[in-house]
Order: sequence, then C-alpha cells, then structure tokens
Amino acid sequence: MKKYILFLLSVIFFFSACEDRLNIEQKGVIPADSFYQTDDDAQNALNNLYQSFCLNIAGNEGIYVALPLLFNEPGDDMLAAGQMYGDNDFAAQINEFRYDSQNEVFRHAYWGLYGVIYDSNLILDNVEPTTTIKKRVCAEARAIRSWAHLMLTIGWNCPPLIDHILPADAKPANYEGGHDGLLEWCAKEAEATVADLDERISPTDKVGASKVTKGFALTVAGKARLFKGDYEGAKKNLKQVIDSKKYELVPTDRWADLFHQSGDLCEEMIFQANVIENAGVGDWDNKIQRTSWMFIQYWNWRTDKLASKPSFIGPDGWGGHSIRADFAERMLANDGNSPRRKATFLTSEEFLYEMDWNGTKDQGLTREQLEESNQIGIKDPTGLYGFAGYFAKKFVARPEDNEKGWYGFKNLTIFRYAEVLLMYAEACAQTNDPDGLQYLKEIQERAGSDHISTQLTIQEVKNEKSFEMWLEGVRFPDMVRWGDTDGIVNNGKNIPTTYDAFFTKNESKHRIYVEYSNPNKGKTGFIKGKHEYFPFPFAATSINPNLKQNPSGE
Repeated sequence: MKKYILFLLSVIFFFSACEDRLNIEQKGVIPADSFYQTDDDAQNALNNLYQSFCLNIAGNEGIYVALPLLFNEPGDDMLAAGQMYGDNDFAAQINEFRYDSQNEVFRHAYWGLYGVIYDSNLILDNVEPTTTIKKRVCAEARAIRSWAHLMLTIGWNCPPLIDHILPADAKPANYEGGHDGLLEWCAKEAEATVADLDERISPTDKVGASKVTKGFALTVAGKARLFKGDYEGAKKNLKQVIDSKKYELVPTDRWADLFHQSGDLCEEMIFQANVIENAGVGDWDNKIQRTSWMFIQYWNWRTDKLASKPSFIGPDGWGGHSIRADFAERMLANDGNSPRRKATFLTSEEFLYEMDWNGTKDQGLTREQLEESNQIGIKDPTGLYGFAGYFAKKFVARPEDNEKGWYGFKNLTIFRYAEVLLMYAEACAQTNDPDGLQYLKEIQERAGSDHISTQLTIQEVKNEKSFEMWLEGVRFPDMVRWGDTDGIVNNGKNIPTTYDAFFTKNESKHRIYVEYSNPNKGKTGFIKGKHEYFPFPFAATSINPNLKQNPSGE
C-alpha cells in the first residue's frame, strides 16, 4: 500500500510545483469569444463543418460507413453475407432483425448525425448573419442541421431536437411535437435557408455538387414533406429543383459510373460528401477517417473464394452483402437485360461467362472451354454464404475506386437527381397529378428498362424506385411509411449459400446452385409495431433517463 501512497504524493507534488507553468496562456489558439467575428472566421467554421460531415457521416469510427448499412440492411431486397455465419454480424443483426440497442451501427450513425448537428450549432450560435457571406454560411449550416435531423427522424421516429449548443449536463428528451411535427420542423428549416444559399451554376458545376446549395435544401424539404404526407408541399419543393435545370440524369451508358469514382460530382449529383485526400489533415489514422475507409471492403465480393479475380473488381472484400433472389427476379422481369439491370446484378450465366476472369477474354477462350475451365467459378467448397444465385454488382468497387491502396476515395452520395424525380412522381401520384408521369418515364427510359409506364400510379412509382435506388438507403424507410413490410417478416430464415458444382461435386461443367440453412436459433424477422424505427443506442439511453426508448430497443 505504501508504494501507492508515495506515488500519489509525488504526483500531487509535481502538479503543485508546476501550477504556474500550467497557467501559461496557450499560444496559437483563438478564444471562442474572439472568433466568429469576421467573414473569414465564418467561412473557416463552415469548412470545419464540412470536415465534420466527412468524418461523422462518410467516415465514422467503425471500419465501414454507418448510414448506408443502417438504412439498407433491413430492406426486402438484400441479404447480409460474409465469409460464414457470424461474419459481419453487426450488419447481419440489422438485416435479420435480431439486434438490440448495443449494436454498434446504431451508435455510430446516431452519434455521427448529432456530431454534425453540434458543429452546425457552433456556427448558428456564434455567427451573426450580418453580411452576405455570413448569411450564406449560416444557411449552409442550418440546411445541414435540417438534413441530419431528417435522417434521425426517419430512423428513430422522435429523437431529440437540438437547435443550439447544450450545456454539458443536459439530458434532452424526445421531441415533444411528435414524428410529424419534427418532419415539419425539418422542412421549414430547410425552406428558410433557400434565399441565402448559392445555386449550382450548371449541371457541370462540380463544386456545386460538393456543397450545400438551394437544390440540396429544397430536396431536404421535399423529402421531409413527402414523409409527412404533405404531398402538395413536397411537389412545390421538388419541382423547384427540377425547374432549376441545374441537374440532369446521366446518359444510359454512364448509369453504372454513378456509383464509382468516375461519377463523383457529375451532373446527377445534388450533394456528395467530397472525401478527397488531404495531406494536411494529419496522421495516417486521420487521413483514413476523412475517406470512406473500408467501405469498399465491406461491399466487395470475397474474391478469395473464387477461382480467379474478375478484372472489374478492385480489392478483395468481405462479401458483406448480396441481392435477394426474389428482388433480382422482379427486376429481371421488369428490366430484362437493360444496362441498369446488368450494372445492378449479374445472373449466374453472366457471372460465369460474361465476366473477364483474370484475363480469360484476352486468352480468347470459347464458351465450351470456359464451361470446363478451372479459372472461373466459385472454387471454395464452403461457397458464398448469404448469396442466392445472383451477384450484386452496383456497389462492388472497381480498381479506380481504390487507387490509393486497400481503402477508397469514392464520395458518399447524399442525394442524386433521380431520387428527386421519383419523389416528385410519387407526390404527383398521391394527388392525381399527371405531371409526374413524364419524370417517371424519364427514369425508365434512361435505364433502358423493358417496362415504360403508361399511367402514373403509386404502385408504378414504388416498383421503379425499388429498382433505380437499390442499395441507396431509401428502401427500408419507404417500406415503413408505406406499410409495405410483409416482405421482411421472415428475414433471418432460410439463409442461402451459393456453390459451383464444378468444384463441389466434381461435375464436368460449371453449375451454380443454392442451398439453404437456418443458423439462427432465436427470433428473427420484422415484427410490426416493434421494428419500424431503430433503437436509441444504449450509450445514449444509459446516461439520459429523459430519452424514451423505441419498442425495438425494449
């Protein structure tokens, strides 16, 4: 015991002896009450907010980007996958509705959004909008804060509204105005910023796709009103984005590029988190946090399980996702062999014989030779866990997406123009307004789809949106607000694994087949009245008794 007492005394002596030194004024730091005074101060604070956005939304603490996982995993169009059962379980728990409030994805997404809100409030609490620049800075911060609250509302139903910097001991409660009241707040906040925001110069303006503009704010407002059921208000906001002529759909032959580095900041992007490398950020860890880090690893195929590496794929991955067979078959029936469908997923036939397997095309192998070649197919005898005979391609990273090594610099898309057109079409369908049909058809025609709508109905919009926006974080929230959750009640049951009989059964030719298993022992699948909204993270409810937990976390 004596040695601990002596150590404590020595520490006390050290700090008492150095008290005067510790009180030396820190150099190179501007006191808060002296900052935020000039236009340059305001712009620097805004720059910090955008860096915070990249860190908290396009980076996160974990080795993935939380928001895409959060809003994609529970849908009826994808499966969590991986090396085996239990791999990438942070995502599989959400996909199969066997999570609890301690799931790390909820924590990272929730705190990330509030981190952005905090940095927005730093500006809004301290910058007086007395000049044109300060007005724009405040408008950008206010619009970002509105978007973050919208994402929280969509995900957690009735989270706290934080519109100023809180004292350290604050314990904010759920928003007292309810879910629709918070959506209305988001819409009004975003609408109020439009007058002071810059407008994108033209569809070729890349800077205008990497910062908050009038188009971004109107999209936030339109989406908030759509989710509230205020379809006339949504139409008004979204039609302004359309009529601005600052955004365009990319041509059909560039549709696939939208999800890769070559599509960053293109004419279809309304806002992206621009995660370019910045050597001034600091050490290796901080540079990684500025990027999407291992986002590409999570979504990429496990090429180590294949006979050779397909040439279109960048790094090896975790095989973290696959496309559900029933969804793939619906899209195949709707689109046929459209460029959009073939860029979204491959059939077994396309997987085996249309890809370039490590230079097989250069070798000039015939179909007959490929059928018997050991250079193609799924070589691993354990197969591809979670795959259902179709092979997702849309977000599988190309070599261009990871040019810096095993991590990537692909921007995170927050909004693209196609979503605006589809939301506007839905609002029109809900109000018997035929104006939306032209934009629905524009999406279908650009896709090269076999199906072109002749009437504007809500079901036509639902179908088209599910195909166009697959894996873009909109499907599950749409299912919840539409009440279309029947397709996920059995999530977590009958998990597929895809094999190649050429390797597993010593057959003379490649043959892809699927087997099913039920590794989950407990309750899985969506339960109405429980899983519509995510649980507040345990890390939040454990220190805040005023935050009422959602049913999914009880």
